[in-house]
Amino acid sequence: MSDGKSAPVGENFAVYISSRDQYRLDRVDFHFIAFPNSTSTINIDTTRKFQKMLGFGGAITDAVGINLKKLSQATSDQLMNQYYGPKGIGYRFTRTVVASADFSTGPYSYNDVVDDFDMVNFNLTKEDYLYKIPYIKQAVSLSKQSNVDLKLFCTAWAPPGWMKTSGKMEGGAPMKGDTTGPYYKAYATYYKRFFEEYAKEGIKFWGMTPTNEPREGQNADYKFQVVNFTSDQECDFVKYHLGPMLRANDATKDLTLLIGDENRYAFPDFADKCLGDPVTAPYVGGFAWHWYADEGISPEVIDQTMQKYPGYISLYTEACAGWHDYELSPVMGDWNRADQYAQNIIEDISHGIQGWVDWNIVLDPQGGPNWVKNFVDSPIIANYTVDEFIKQPMFYVLAHFSNFVLPDYTRVGFSSPSLDLEDFTTSAAHATQHL
Repeated sequence: MSDGKSAPVGENFAVYISSRDQYRLDRVDFHFIAFPNSTSTINIDTTRKFQKMLGFGGAITDAVGINLKKLSQATSDQLMNQYYGPKGIGYRFTRTVVASADFSTGPYSYNDVVDDFDMVNFNLTKEDYLYKIPYIKQAVSLSKQSNVDLKLFCTAWAPPGWMKTSGKMEGGAPMKGDTTGPYYKAYATYYKRFFEEYAKEGIKFWGMTPTNEPREGQNADYKFQVVNFTSDQECDFVKYHLGPMLRANDATKDLTLLIGDENRYAFPDFADKCLGDPVTAPYVGGFAWHWYADEGISPEVIDQTMQKYPGYISLYTEACAGWHDYELSPVMGDWNRADQYAQNIIEDISHGIQGWVDWNIVLDPQGGPNWVKNFVDSPIIANYTVDEFIKQPMFYVLAHFSNFVLPDYTRVGFSSPSLDLEDFTTSAAHATQHL
């Protein structure tokens, strides 16, 4: 190892290891010894500094709450402690859904009264009070016990159906009318009312995105809730309605607004449109990325976006394993999926991403519930028939990052010309804190 000095021969060091056969985030102690004929060198250059990290996290959805509620209180509490408690893995982010998503028992909104533009009939639903609010509060409380200021953020999968040209939440379709018109304004008011009602419950959000995966809304046959926003439409929505409305409201004036909430193929288009507009740009705090197209799109698009717009937050906001049509169900004990997580996180951070947020923090053995049977995997699987939960290999991979790559740690220069460690450049992410 090299940082202007040699490895301290004879001194001890500790490594935390998770492995297929033996270790689960276990500490193993070693000591440095000399290998006179070794040509292997790892170079850590603390003078080359890149992005500051923000942390890692997961999502609390209706499905998460349903699974937690089916466990006994003691087991549910133990599960939540795995992520948020003083002896947990130190999650810094929690994402949640405004109204319903596919990981709900069906589509629902907070206001189904047609053309109620002022949201007079806006109301939270039983799902909020049963499945989301209690567990969000618990996550915040446990995080405080861990001296962590948990950052909550959210988005809606779709507005109420009456705001869309199709008249329903599910299936791709655009909003009704012009971007300066009453339906877009009503959608912004819908968001504002959501934040106000959650504030009454003592829940304050750090951030939001205008909508989830807006490009999927181009598909009229899309199975679940979505709205078709082009980059122009999303930026107009922020410019004319959402941005000014949030800034003028006490419950939302400090929110961080991330644009996109999309896969790599949506960038830098969404960034260009919103930050290229001098009225929209001041409302934007950064970019939200999803991992579902990463296999086919180079991470250089992250570099291009961040080089063009330095100083903006860049956060991965959704990822899950088992999402392909040919691999929908959870696979118990699958280390290949853990490897996929690790490789993706390392790649993303190596190209400027500051944090990485997983999808559902717990699902059932089928990978749900999910009203359109879009079953996927999760780092924790709840087997409520015997009141237990299983921590998947993905959980331990996330633990290695979340526990040791902390907020405000800085990624620094890393190279290993004699070793095949190109994919591990972020192992030096917190070197400035530890060397």
